[in-house]
Amino acid sequence: MTGNRIDMTGIGKSFFATRALDDVDFSCVAGEVHALVGLNGAGKSTLMKVLGGIVQRDEGAIAMNGTAVDITQPSDAGDLGISMIHQEYSLINELSVTANIFLGRELRRGNSPFLDKRAMTAEVKAQLDRFGLDLDPGLPIRELNSGEKQIVEIVRALMSDAWLIVMDEPTSALSEEDKGRLFEFIGRMKEEGVSIIYISHHMPEIFGIADRVTVMRDGRIVLSEETAATSEDTVIHAMTGKELEDFVKPHKQISGDVLLSMKRLNKPGVYDDISFDLHRGEIVVITGLRGCGAPELAKAVFGLDADYQGSITYRDTLLKPGRGPAAAVKDGMGLVTENRDKNGILAALSVRDNIALPFLEKAVRGGLLDGGHIDRVVTRAIHDTSTKAESADQEIRFLSGGNKQKICFSRWLDEDLELLILLEPTRGIDVHAKADIYRIIENLAERGVGILVLSYEIDEVVMLADRVLTMYHGQSVDEYRYPDFEKERMLADMAGAERGRESP
Repeated sequence: MTGNRIDMTGIGKSFFATRALDDVDFSCVAGEVHALVGLNGAGKSTLMKVLGGIVQRDEGAIAMNGTAVDITQPSDAGDLGISMIHQEYSLINELSVTANIFLGRELRRGNSPFLDKRAMTAEVKAQLDRFGLDLDPGLPIRELNSGEKQIVEIVRALMSDAWLIVMDEPTSALSEEDKGRLFEFIGRMKEEGVSIIYISHHMPEIFGIADRVTVMRDGRIVLSEETAATSEDTVIHAMTGKELEDFVKPHKQISGDVLLSMKRLNKPGVYDDISFDLHRGEIVVITGLRGCGAPELAKAVFGLDADYQGSITYRDTLLKPGRGPAAAVKDGMGLVTENRDKNGILAALSVRDNIALPFLEKAVRGGLLDGGHIDRVVTRAIHDTSTKAESADQEIRFLSGGNKQKICFSRWLDEDLELLILLEPTRGIDVHAKADIYRIIENLAERGVGILVLSYEIDEVVMLADRVLTMYHGQSVDEYRYPDFEKERMLADMAGAERGRESP
């Protein structure tokens, strides 16, 4: 492995009119940890998919040890010793550690069709011992924790002769103990000449384990330095680019009437000692990195989670933990989930049925559904959200992502709505649909509806919020009020960066 080097030069990639990568130069040498960072949409995942043969470049060249190579599919990358470990584990729970590591390249007894389980187990055990890992090769994957699964993924890559491993947010689901074990493992791999491209937003991790850091913004490399020669503040500033441009947010007077109040909310390992109030007509945005605990807070409010300590008060009434979404809807709450296709819509039903679902009980007259009432609700919802559909009877699965998201909003535009909870409200939709959704949110707030938003997009956070709460690893970091938003400081909060550190 020693001496290996990969060089990507002049890499360009477009998706229709969108320039995802623009003249990117990126390199990695054996035995280094190279951190790759940037805001969502900066291009880092696309660049790594080009390296991994998942996406084909439009321009540029890739060289291995000075010799041009053509990576057109994942197997090409594997042949060159390049392996990618994604956020979602690709392990089979019912198989053992050994069976997962050797899946697709099993050892057999001579020329027979029978597996040589003893030899495979011995090889896995030797690899685990090599790195000082105490893990039973015969254990089923389902019995491992997240950190141990991460190790299995890495060992599988190493036993496929990988010298370069791409890790995409590897600590997003790990405990502090598992993170420490992973970092120790990474250190040992460096000593063996293995290189890691480490995609992360966590500043302490980047400056704790990386030898070099490269920052991408808008499809370009804007900074590439040894970590010892730069600082957290410099990296964060490179991620954000120019100072925040003025945004004219509709001015409104926030009511003094507290609609929702959280006091000392705690769920071990998820969030800790969270307290804040939400007023009628106020848009409060909680932001952090994935795994910060904000979605779980929102779901506790909506009655989807009873496993917490502390109190949630809504309309001056203490909420019963885990009371269920039916009770939440009856109390004037609405929830737009972060994954509309999985749990936000019923794909086989029509636009009409998807909008009407929360209001069916209200549409009952004399024991029968009032079709006229439903038609009026549906027609108004489609109009108010500018949803584009052939008709209300069209199956929702045939709509675009933006229009599906508008339907998820429109079902809550009832006159009885008092609190709307939004988890990543514009995830995966185009800029025009985003503009419509921002308008809907502002209109609801002006009507007096309290809005609680979780967003990981810093520009969206600043654009929407009357107040911002930043979180890191389940803990509240700071609070910002409109218009005094400091974009870089918020990003530092989200990344766990130390404030006030001077650039060298």
